[in-house]
Formats: sequence, structure tokens, C-alpha cells
Amino acid sequence: MLKFTFQHTTPLKNNNSKSLKSIYVFFSLLFFFAATAQNPKKEMDSIVKEIGIKNKINQLMLEGKAESEKKARQEKYINYQKVQKQNKIFNLIELEVQNAKFLLNRGFDYKDITEEIHQLKEWEEFSVRGIVGTKFRILTDRNLSSTSILLDELLKRTSNRLNKISIENQQLSRTQEKIDSLVAEKNLYYVPTDSVAREIYRLQSLKMSTDIDLVSERLKNAVDSIQALEIMGDQLKFKIDTDIIENDRLRKTEVNQLFTKKVPVFGNLDIKKLMVEDPLTFSLKTNYLVVYFYLINNRNSIIMMLILILGTAIYFKLQKRKFLDFGYKEDMLININMLNSPIASAILVILNLYQFILPMPPLIFSIMMWTISTITLTIIMWRSINTFIWKIWVAIFILNLIAFFDIIILIHFVGESFLILAINCLGIAIGIYAFINRSKIQRKVYFWYIIVAAIFQFFSFYYLVNGHYNLSKFLMTKAVYIIIVVFSLYSTFTIVKEINMISKTLAKIDEDKRKKTILGIPHRFTLGFYLILFLSCFLLMIRNTYTFQSIIDPFRNTISEPRNIGNITFTFENILIFILVILLSSFVSKVVSFLASDNQIIKDKNKNKNFGSWLFLSRIAIVTLGILVAFASAGIPLDRITLIISALGVGIGFGMQSLVNNLISGLIIAFEKPVSLDDIIEVGTQSGKMKSIGIRSSVVTTFDGADVVIPNGELLNQNLTNWTLGSSSRRSEIRFGVAYGTDLELTKKLLFEILEKNKNVLMKPMPAIWFTKFGDSSIDLVLKYWISHFDFDNDTRSELIIAIDKALKENNIVIPFSQQDVHIISKEIEPKPDSETEI
Repeated sequence: MLKFTFQHTTPLKNNNSKSLKSIYVFFSLLFFFAATAQNPKKEMDSIVKEIGIKNKINQLMLEGKAESEKKARQEKYINYQKVQKQNKIFNLIELEVQNAKFLLNRGFDYKDITEEIHQLKEWEEFSVRGIVGTKFRILTDRNLSSTSILLDELLKRTSNRLNKISIENQQLSRTQEKIDSLVAEKNLYYVPTDSVAREIYRLQSLKMSTDIDLVSERLKNAVDSIQALEIMGDQLKFKIDTDIIENDRLRKTEVNQLFTKKVPVFGNLDIKKLMVEDPLTFSLKTNYLVVYFYLINNRNSIIMMLILILGTAIYFKLQKRKFLDFGYKEDMLININMLNSPIASAILVILNLYQFILPMPPLIFSIMMWTISTITLTIIMWRSINTFIWKIWVAIFILNLIAFFDIIILIHFVGESFLILAINCLGIAIGIYAFINRSKIQRKVYFWYIIVAAIFQFFSFYYLVNGHYNLSKFLMTKAVYIIIVVFSLYSTFTIVKEINMISKTLAKIDEDKRKKTILGIPHRFTLGFYLILFLSCFLLMIRNTYTFQSIIDPFRNTISEPRNIGNITFTFENILIFILVILLSSFVSKVVSFLASDNQIIKDKNKNKNFGSWLFLSRIAIVTLGILVAFASAGIPLDRITLIISALGVGIGFGMQSLVNNLISGLIIAFEKPVSLDDIIEVGTQSGKMKSIGIRSSVVTTFDGADVVIPNGELLNQNLTNWTLGSSSRRSEIRFGVAYGTDLELTKKLLFEILEKNKNVLMKPMPAIWFTKFGDSSIDLVLKYWISHFDFDNDTRSELIIAIDKALKENNIVIPFSQQDVHIISKEIEPKPDSETEI
């Protein structure tokens, strides 16, 4: 009986188990067949049974070990994943803690914000005093209008402050919420099985708990404080909203009862219970707040207006300086407003035109502008108006000052009623005086508006006596300022026409002619002008009324409403602002261009060569600044501007090479200055005087009077001859000949004397007289001399030729003309004998 002993070996890897089993079965079968050949059948059965049992045992052992190893590896992987997630949570918590510390350290000025909210609350209580709650017995329209302006401003300021508080509250609350959500993660509390990882976990947990304890308390206090501020702001906003609704209701009621409501305008009113201050102090403070808020909200527009006034005043002063340089006297310019009073004219023009651009100024601000216009108009009229109109204007000026004081008053009292009556009487008296002397008023537009104003004053007097206080004050205000506005607008349009007339006059001035007094423009206007004057005056008179504002407010809200095209947000108001700023910058640039291209006669011929270049650079700067301001005013972010510029760069690179070449050449001309205004140049086949230097092209005026537009690129690419670049002086020459036998020394002496007597010929460098050659019929000579300016060349040459001819004739010196002797030679030619005779 054979016995087989099998040594058990552990498989090296699971993937080799199958091959080992196959080998094991192979040897088992081999032994089986060998035993079968040697042993009987009975023994073979026993061996087979024993082999099956051992195989089964080995299989079970291998499967158990593999299962155990699988569980160990899975547990290790899961532990690793939990530790990684845990570390990630620790890092996120650390990041949020640092963010919370940053927000807390940055701080939020609770004290200042609290004081600001209390200040807004005080302004709100002051604004509605006598309107909400215990009301004045007489509610004036001026007070209601001022209150409406103040409440709208306070609501806007409160909303802006609430937005900032809300943003800060959201940031702190979001940070606290993130920290709390991360701390609640269950993976954060998993304890690693590895001893090293467990110690790291302990240290991280300790640090996290310390940081969170320090930050959470501060965050809670900050959030509580901000929420308290938010509640305070919400309460104030709700109160202001309620006040606005009540004030609008009262304004609407007063408008509806304008002709029906009667009040005791001459009775004493007890206002001490409602007001701490007297009516005048209360009115001054209210008007101050209205003007202050308007100036703060529209400071960019106000600054732009002041810049325009300064620029226009400089422009008018330059124009006046030109006339004085040409030999005009001060008294010759007295009929031209912009030359007689350039600063006052600039203020008048800009104030009257710019008031149509300002965004809905309050009445008190408009009246301040009209009062300034009245003062400037008085300065202009000081010497340029007849005595009769001057008397009427002085009365109107006094009436304006009294009315300005009355309009400041917002709370009615008995003294104001008598002040309104005094204004009515003075206005009616002015109207009667103008009607009696109507033949002395040359400009009938003034007469008719004075009569209309007097009629308004009469009705104002009537309605005040009958107790219609608001209607009476409304008519009185319009009666006074309709005259001021008409006078101011009429004078403004006149000055605008003077600008065109002055530019044409400068182009035609002859320096050598005797100067005459400029009479000014004829005051004849078309029917369209008077229609525009009426509509402008009507708009200025009604735009502060409740009815007009109720009509225009929906339109303003429509153009101010944000609209979206894809990811782009815009408003029609921003588009209008963008267009207006571009047009304004273009207008200013054209004014500068007019100064640069003004074809005036240069008196001393020694001009500043850099003037034109600096003006050209100023134009580029104005246009560039205008574009940037337009984008900024329209609310277009700078990154969008970068995208636009990039897109334009691609188009420029492919399709606008010539344009870019001219633009860059214009900049090179401006900085390098190879040519300046009024230089005498030759470019290719063109020659003449440089009239203007533009951004893309320049203009050269030929000596025949034609204006030739030359691209800036051609000025630099072609051969440019500038006769006046380094100096305005030029060397010139005259060539002629004298007859043979002439005393050459005497001739030379005479010619020197002639050159010395001419005022345009320079003696340094010394003129030269050279005898050049013996010609066919004369001894040729040349005079070379320098003149002070290129423009004097032809005139000087003509004067010298006349003087030379006269001097030579007086001294019997002959300038021979070209002579030729023609000799005719007559020679008799004998005829040749014919051939037969010779034979």
C-alpha cells in the first residue's frame, strides 16, 4: 500500500491559486493511475477519498485568509478617506475663521452709522414739521415742494445706508452659517485608529475649538448690532415713506383747491407751538438743505458748468485781445456784449443754456441762477443800453431782489402778505410805466413780456386780497421771473449770434485800414426764434410745479429703469448721458479748433511756434477725456471699455491702417513740431500757409486762396519744406544788369542806400551786392538781402524794384534790354552750265 504525503504550501498570490490547483489535480491523477496499476480496486477508493478531504480543507483555509485580508484593506481605506475628509473640513473651518477675523478686524463703523441714522431722523422730523401731525393753518406750496424734495433725498440716503448695512449683515451671517454647518459635519468627529493620526486629530480639534470660541462670540455681537441698526433704518424708511404719501396727498389737495380754498392771509397765526425757530430761520434752514443736497448729488454737473464758464470766459477774452491787437479801442467794442464784458457774458450764456441740461433743479436753485444772470446782465447793460430801458431794468432788478427774499420764506405770516402786495404794486407800476413809454422800447419782445408780467401781478394782488395765498404767490413768482428769464435768454441768443459775427469779422480785418466802431448785430429774429423763446420760458416757469412733475416723473422712471440685453445692463438715461457728454466734448474740441485755425493776421510776425501744437494736443486730450467721462457717466465698467478697445484694435489692424497712420502722424507732428500754424510750407506740388493741424489731416491755404486738405501721413512721408520753421526771416534776391560804361561803384552805392532805407530789409546779416558777369548787352549783378518775415517778400521786392528804377533813372544809369544784330548776307550764285554746252 502506497502512502502519499502532501506538504501544504500557502499560495503566493490569489491570482496564482488556480494554476496551483491545476498542478495539484494533475499530480493527484498521476498518482491515482499509478496506484490503480499496482493496487487493487479497494485501495484506490480509499486514496481518492483521502485526497478529496485534504483538497477541501486547503480551499477553505485559502478563502478565509483572503476574506480576512480583504476586510483589513477595506477598513484601512475607509479610515484614510475619513481622515482626508476630516482634514478638509478642518481646513475649511480655518479658512472661514480667518475670513470672519478679517471682517471683524475690518470693522463696521457702528457709531458713525448710528449718528447718521439719528441725523436722518432729525432731518425727517424737521422736514415734516407743521405738515404731518399738527399742521399749519396755511400750507404753502413752496413748503410742500421743499418738503417733497427733502423727503425724497432722505429716503434715498436711508435706502443706500440700509443697503450697506444689509450687505455687511449678509457677509457676517453667511460666515457664521458656514462655520456652524462645517462644525456639524459628522466626519469631523471621527477618531482615527492610528496613534499618530489620533494625536494630530486631538491637536486640530483643540485649535479649532479655541478659534471658534473666540470668533463666534464676536460674530454674534456684530450681527446683533447690525440687525439693530437695520431695524432702526427700516423704521425710519417706513416713516419717510408714510410722510411722502401724506405730503403728496397734501400737495395734490392744494393744487385741486388752488382757486377755491381761502385762508386768512392777514390774520396772525400761532406757529410757536409747531416750530422752535421763527419762520425766516426755518425757511433758511430748509432752503439750505435743499440746495446742499442738490449740489452734493449733482456735483459733477456743477463742476462741468463752472469749467465751461471758465473756458468760455477765456475764449471771449482771447477774442477781445485779438481786436485790441489789431488796433481797436475799448470804446469801439462797446456794442458787442461778449467783447465789452467777456466774463459777465460767459457767465450769462453758460448759466442760461446749462439750466436746460441740469437734472430738475429745485426752484430755489433756479432762482439763484436767475439772480446771478440778472447781476451779469446788469453789468453787460451798464454802458450799452439807453437811459429809458436802463431805468426799467433797474426797477426789475430791485423787484427781483425783493421777490428772491419772499420766495425764500416758506412759512406764511402777516408780514409776508404785505411784502407780496408791495411786489404786486411795484410790478404793476413797471408795466404801466412801460406802456406809457412804449414808443421808447425798441425791442418789442421786452415790452410785451413786461405787460404780461404786470397782468400777472394784478391777478396776484386780486387773489391775495381774496384769500388765495398759494395762487397769489405762484402768480407773483412767475410775473417777476418771466421778465428775468426773457431778458436773459434774449441776451444769451444775441451773444451766440455775436460769436458767429466776430469770427467772420476777424477773418476780414485789414491791419492797414482805419478801424471803425463795431455796431453790433441787428436784433432781427425769425418767428421760429420767438417760438423757441416762448417755449423755453414756459418750460422754465412750470417745471417745478406739481402738475408738471406728476407728468414727467413716469417718463423719468421709465428712462431710469434698468434693462438687460444678455449679460449687459443699461438704462436709457445712461445712453442719453453718454451722447450728451460726447456732444459736449466735441463742441469744446471744435471751439479749441476754431481758436487754432483762426486765420488772423499776425501783427508782429514773431508768433509762438508751439501754440498750434499745444492746441492740437489739447483737442486730443479733450476728446479722449470726453470719451472716458462718457463711459464713466453712463456706468459702463472699464473692463467693457477694454473689450471694446480690443475689438477696435482688430478692426484697425486689418481695415484702418491708413487712418491709424494719419492719426499717429498727427501725434508725431504735435510732439516733434516739424510744422506749426501759419508756417509757409511746400509739400510735393502744394505750397502755402499752414491753416490748421487736425487729428487726421491738416489744411494748407495756398497763395491762390484755396484750402488743401493734406493727410498727416503725407506731411511726414513726403519731402516737407518749411520756410518758417527755424525763423520767419528769409533771404531774397533781385537780378538785373547795367549798361556797359556805367560807374559800377556809384551803382553799388545807390543800391546800398536803397536797401538801408527799406524798413523790411535787415542789416544783420548785411545785404550783398555782387557783379556776376559781363553779359551780352549788360554787366549783370545780383542783390541779396534778408527780410524779417516771409510774408513781406513780395511787397519788399516790389518796393525795391520801384526804388531802384527811380534811382537809376535819376543818375542816368541804363538798364539795357537784350539786343541782337541781324546781318543779311546776299551772295550771287552763278548757274552751272548744262552738259551740252560743256561738250
